[in-house]
Amino acid sequence: MGQLLLGLAPTAPLFLAGIPVWSLFGLATPSLQAIASRSVEPTEQGQLQGALASLRSVATLITPILYTQTFAAAIGPLASLGLPGASFLLSACLLFISAVIVLRAMPAHATRAAGQRTI
Repeated sequence: MGQLLLGLAPTAPLFLAGIPVWSLFGLATPSLQAIASRSVEPTEQGQLQGALASLRSVATLITPILYTQTFAAAIGPLASLGLPGASFLLSACLLFISAVIVLRAMPAHATRAAGQRTI
């Protein structure tokens, strides 16, 4: 939601108003990591944390290029579209796609994990 506000803000005050909403997304990563950590066995924690660190590293390498090129296109050849916040809109689309993937994958994995564990 925060990326949409930033991407579609027509004025600087509206953009600035979207920053606090966007900053709340910082709370999502630790929460999602905790949920993921609970969904694997204790012996699989290292593999999970390694996979998450690898994904973060790949994203850290790819996204600066992706977003700067998107911004360059939005203010250059595609300026007539009037979307200087295209990088934020791209980010919102990527977050939406990843949320759909996680939500579709989570119930099957959570059901399987819950059936194997004893409390």
